[in-house]
Amino acid sequence: MPGPILIVSLICVIAALAVAEFLSLRIWNRKVTVRCSLDMNLVEPGEEVTLRYRLCNTGFCPLPSVSLSFSFDQTVEILDANLHETEKKSGREFFTVNTCLRPHRVQRGTVHLAFRERGVHELGRVYVECGDFLGLRSAIRAFDIPISTVCTARPVGETLELEALGGLLGDISVRRFIMEDPSLILGYREYTGCEPMKSISWVQTARTGQLMVKNHDFTVDTDVVVLVDIEATRRAVAERCLSLTRTVCDELEHRRIPYSVYSNGDLFSTRKGEGRAHMFEIQRRIGVSRFLRHVGISYILNSHAADSRSRGYIIVAPALTEEITAGAAKIQAATGMRVCVLSGEEGLCDA
Repeated sequence: MPGPILIVSLICVIAALAVAEFLSLRIWNRKVTVRCSLDMNLVEPGEEVTLRYRLCNTGFCPLPSVSLSFSFDQTVEILDANLHETEKKSGREFFTVNTCLRPHRVQRGTVHLAFRERGVHELGRVYVECGDFLGLRSAIRAFDIPISTVCTARPVGETLELEALGGLLGDISVRRFIMEDPSLILGYREYTGCEPMKSISWVQTARTGQLMVKNHDFTVDTDVVVLVDIEATRRAVAERCLSLTRTVCDELEHRRIPYSVYSNGDLFSTRKGEGRAHMFEIQRRIGVSRFLRHVGISYILNSHAADSRSRGYIIVAPALTEEITAGAAKIQAATGMRVCVLSGEEGLCDA
């Protein structure tokens, strides 16, 4: 017969195990925290983006079995080749990490992703599964990944229909250097007698002892306006219009021609400019567009036809309708410059 001390010890051990089992299921597993971040908040379809996660045990007890699973939305594709950690169910892709966490320890990792289509994307959900103290059961917590990103339109590849666009931008580039900008000074040169007196730099004249004039840089005289007809037409045509808009803006950025974008829908309008911040805002608006049309395209075309300033115009529309053709002709007559019309259905043509 076991003695009283052994019985009491056995009862104490059983009670301790029961308490540890209860705490591991109710409290210890809640000490696991997960933080996630993306390295980019604006991407294009198929572009690689890195999701960084941080798994931390904030408690004082070790967790021998912790499983972290990401359930990504159907528009998200996992690029990691580690197949034993990824699987696909019901159109969703899963990424799972199994580990153990000592007290107050952090485990970091990355998942390489890509988005399949344009739009605003939520990543999905994350599941944290912690085993109990005795290894009999497990507790699972699930919550949404509090991260969203914007995927802009895919650029249009090199096609014959973009040749006329290149011709228009080439004409604009030729017209760029037609006047001097008095605020841009490249240097100084000797006075020849042909320059106006206001060009003489008296400071440089006093310094050199002979008349010197300012050598000004040239300024960009012509800018470009991109007019986009936003319409909830066929999805493929509407997506192509946004891709054409992105391609046009890319080419204008490459040629360093100032441009602005006007639309009759949720693409809204931007001021004239160029550079990284200007392009970022336009691509973000392209990504979040839902093809919501606010006014007719004729209203936008007529308002720009009333502006007779010499500038280039590029019109992006789902189809080459009579309304688009008439508006382009009015703008061309007012500005005296060629107008290019990019059609999501019929390609590129000149007005």
